[in-house]
This record gives sequence, structure tokens and C-alpha cells, in this order.
Amino acid sequence: MKRESCRGSITVFFALLLTTLLALICTALESARQAAISYLAAQAEQSALESVFAGYYRPLWDRYHLLFLADGPGMEETMRDYLSYYEEPEKRTGTGGINLYAFQGKTVEFEQLITAVDNGGQAFMTAVEEDMKSHGMAELAEQLAEQSKLLTEAETVSDYMGQLAGCTEQVTSIEEDYERMEKQGRHLKEVYESLEDALESETFKEASGEALIAEVRQCAEETAAVASQYYGEICLQAKELQTELEREEVLLLEKREHVSQTSYEQMESELENLKEYTKENGTRRTAADDLNELLQRNAERLGKTTIWEDGNVSEDFCEVIRLGSRELDVIPDGIGAAEKQKSSLLDTVKQWKTAGILGLVLEDTKTVSAKSLPETSYPSDVQNTVGTADGSALWGIPALYAVTHLGYYGNEEETSVLAYEVEYILGKNETDRENLAAAVEKLLAVRTGLNFLYLLGDREKQEEAELAAVSLVGFTGIYPLVKAVKGVLLGAWAFAEAVCDVRVLLKGGEVPLIKSSADWRLSLEGASNAASCELDSGEKDSMWSYRAYLAVLLLMEKTEDQCFRMMDVMEANLRSEDSGFFMENCVSYGRVQVQFQAEPKFLRLPFPMRMEQVDSCYVFSKTAAYGYYD
Repeated sequence: MKRESCRGSITVFFALLLTTLLALICTALESARQAAISYLAAQAEQSALESVFAGYYRPLWDRYHLLFLADGPGMEETMRDYLSYYEEPEKRTGTGGINLYAFQGKTVEFEQLITAVDNGGQAFMTAVEEDMKSHGMAELAEQLAEQSKLLTEAETVSDYMGQLAGCTEQVTSIEEDYERMEKQGRHLKEVYESLEDALESETFKEASGEALIAEVRQCAEETAAVASQYYGEICLQAKELQTELEREEVLLLEKREHVSQTSYEQMESELENLKEYTKENGTRRTAADDLNELLQRNAERLGKTTIWEDGNVSEDFCEVIRLGSRELDVIPDGIGAAEKQKSSLLDTVKQWKTAGILGLVLEDTKTVSAKSLPETSYPSDVQNTVGTADGSALWGIPALYAVTHLGYYGNEEETSVLAYEVEYILGKNETDRENLAAAVEKLLAVRTGLNFLYLLGDREKQEEAELAAVSLVGFTGIYPLVKAVKGVLLGAWAFAEAVCDVRVLLKGGEVPLIKSSADWRLSLEGASNAASCELDSGEKDSMWSYRAYLAVLLLMEKTEDQCFRMMDVMEANLRSEDSGFFMENCVSYGRVQVQFQAEPKFLRLPFPMRMEQVDSCYVFSKTAAYGYYD
């Protein structure tokens, strides 16, 4: 056979070509492998993160329907553990072989964690909103929120009228001092009358009349001193009242935007009535000036006039007695202002306000829960240091959520640390008794304001109150005082009705938010018996229970405050079973960055795509995020 030969240069060419093709193919495979590893690592990271969040805190969900991960500090370790399931899976499954897409997590770092308390409790508000929406409560929350303006007006009017009632007490004090001056004047008048009787007797001589004259001079000195003392106090109290009214006038302007025009005009009118006592030319100040001058003048005459001439009464002294008797006739007889201003209703309301609030609305205060909150730190204690919510949560939702998931008076949660949890949100006190008292006080203020607004529109009851005011202080002839006392009586009447309302609510009854004449319970005369109100029989439209009133009272609180205090309650309850539970560790959203590494398989690329090469390994980072709520 003939052997043929080939040139070696051709073989080298093909060898070089094959090497080049092989390098190209390996580069392509390695690049594709890098892209696959990048994708699979991202998928693994996202899956691992979702697995982490799948471990939500079950007790919080079971009891309050809120999704949060309760172990914020331990999330990185948990994330590493779940991520390891995606690293070289053949080692876990035992399938063997080569894994072309093997990678390992090198570092795990959470760039952002949003907990329940962050940003003013924004995540908590969102969770609450989602729960209420899932139960179809959003529309009801909006309806409750619509009542906030009326409730704010009612509380504003109630507070303001209460402050003016305090000013009216100063007016009463001025009247009492004026009455003391009149009383001393009547005593002086009696002395003048006794002297007139004595002068009619021809036997009234210096030897026998010394005792009476001594009494006269003593009375003159007392009158001068008493008139000076109480006139000075009247002027001082009028000045203090003026300062107080100037402050109230500023507050009135601040409250204008919170009340209707009718309510504002009524509040302004009450303020103007009281100003009558601060004006120097006002009716009472003028009367006090005249009375002081009258008493001082007559006292001075008695003290300076010569009484005896040659053992008989001097003509000058007789003239002083006749003149003084005529001048002192202007002082009215009968009971004075201090006694006339007494009213059983006003006295009763004053006693109510100084007595224990719970004893006023509960038949037996011994039934009130004695539970208290354990002494430790709670979310609301650090509320001001964790940011401010952006207010995206629907207004009214937290209030409705609270009365749906938390206990309150008449609907207590036996396993809770506090029996009156909703009342805690209103009062933020350590004990159930204090919180119930705070809730009752707020409820009384709102119901008093609502009742007062009703009375302003009831002409018959307005006339009844004005007649009562006339009978109390009409004798003074000061019409602004009559109007001021009328306002105080209306306020007391509204408060008495509110006491009756709250008693009914705490017994499980219902009271309409806005009353009509048919719903009004107490007459002005019978208002002192508010503490004996009974439940109504039958059902009426537009009635509100204690639970509904608690919801609208919460509407008047800041949403952020409500949420943090709800977190207080939840943390206290869950920590009674799990001491390691803290709302500040409850995570709603997390963004994590994981640094991965992978070894080259086909060819080590000097410039890997979107990766770095460290110690002959590819190193790259991926970011993933997950949250329970959008």
C-alpha cells in the first residue's frame, strides 16, 4: 500500500481553531451559567425571605388578627437557615452528581426592617385597617367619623361652660360680700331706729343713755371697718374676675372653629353677662360704691357728732339720727343675696363634682375591677421617639377596631391583664378603676355638652331655667346676673341629665346621641334625683350603647395615641404567656441584601457580568423585600 503524508501545519491550525471554539463555547456556557446562578439566587433569596415571614406570630394573629413577625433580632439567622436549603441541594437530597448552578450565601444583612412601632405606628395602623376592611367595617368607621365634629363641639361647649361656671362662683362670692355690707347696714339701721325710739322719750338723759350710746359708737366703728373690708374684697375679686374673663375671651376665640355659630353666640353671651361685674360703671360695682359711701358717711357722722349738751341729747345728734334713718331706708330688708342664690340643683351638682365620679354613676363601686397593668416599659412610653405616622390609615378605623377586639366595662376579657382595655386607651392609667373613671369623666363631659346643645334649642326649658334664675337672683335687679345664673342652671341641668345618661349606659341601656323632647328624662325640679335613673323599656331608633359611645370617644383622641395604647394592651396580654414578646420586635416589612458566591465550572472569566471575582470565586449581591401589607 502506498502511504500518503499530510503537512503538519494544517493540524496545528485545526488545533488552534478547536481551542478557540472551545474557549468560546466555555465562555458562553459560563456566562449562561452566571446568568442562571444570578436568577436562581434571587429566587432563592425571595423564597427564603417569604419563608421567614411565613413564620408570623400566631398568638397575635389568633387573638387580634394582625400579621407580624415577632422576632426582629433573629431574622438574619432564620434567613440564613432557610437560604441554606437552596445551596447545593444535592447534598440535602442525596441525589449526587454535579450541580452546575451551585451557590452559597456569604453574608445576610437586613437593610430595612419596619416594626409595629416605627413611623408613629404606621404599620400597626395599616394592619388594623386591613382587618377592619376584611370584615366590612370601613363604611361604619366613616359613619362614626362623621360624628366627630358634633362630639368635639359638645366637649368644647361643656368645658367652656364649666369654666364660666367657675367664674360665676366668683360672681356669687362678690354677691356674698355685697350682702355682708348690706347686713352691716341693716344692723346700723336698727341702731338708728333704737335711737329714734329713745329720743322720743323725754327721760333719755346722759346718765341713763351711756350704754346705748356706747353701742352706737361701737356699731359705727364696726360698720366703717366692715364696709371698708368687703368693699375692698369686691374690688379685688372684680379685678381677678376681669383677668379670668380676658383669658376666657382668648380661649373663646380659639374654640370658635370647633363650634357652630349658635353655640359660639351663646358662649359669647355668657361671657358678656359676667363682664358686668368687671366694669367700673357696671351695675354691681356702682351699687357697691354707693353702699360703701353710704355706710362710711353714716358711721363717720355717728362717730364725730357731739351727743350731749348739758346732760341732754344735742340737736345736731338728733338731726344725724333723722338723716341717717332716711338714708338707710334704701337698704332692703329680708334675706340677702348669699341665701337667695342657694339652689338645690346647684348645690347637688357641686357635691357631685367633688365626690367620687364612679360613685355617682354606679350603684355598687365594689364591682369595679381591681386589675392593674404590670410596671414595665410599654410601646406608648417611647412613642415620641419612633417617628410620626403619615395619617394614611382611615380615620375611625382604630376606634372601631378597639371596641371590636378589646374588652370594656360590661364586656370584659377574663384572660386579659386589664378588664377595661378600651378605657385604658382613653385614660392610659395603670388601674382599671382609674381608667373607668377617666372614661366616665370624658363621657359625662360629652353628654353634658350634647344635652346643653339640646337645651339651647328648647324654648320651653329655656324659659323654665330663666324663671328659676329670676327667683334666685332677680332681687338684685342685675339682668346680666340673671342671664349668667340661667346659663349656670342650664349647665347644671345638662350635667344632671348626663349623669342619668351614663348610669343608664353602664347598666347596659342605650341613649341617643342627639336627644329630642321625648328622650329627655329630668325636669329642672327633679334634676337632683339623677342618681336614681332607671332603664327605659322598649326599643327606640338611633339609640347608642356604651360600646358605641366608647368608639366615638376614641374618635376624639389622636389616632397615633390610640394605636400605641392598643399595642400596650396587646403586649401586656401576650407577654403574660410569652415573656419574650415585644411589639417593638414585631416586623411588618423587611428588605434584605444577601452576598452570594459561586465557583467557576467551565472557565474562569476575568470579567464576570454583574459579579466580582474574589479568591477565584464569583461574588455578587441580591436584594429582596417582603411585607405583609402594601
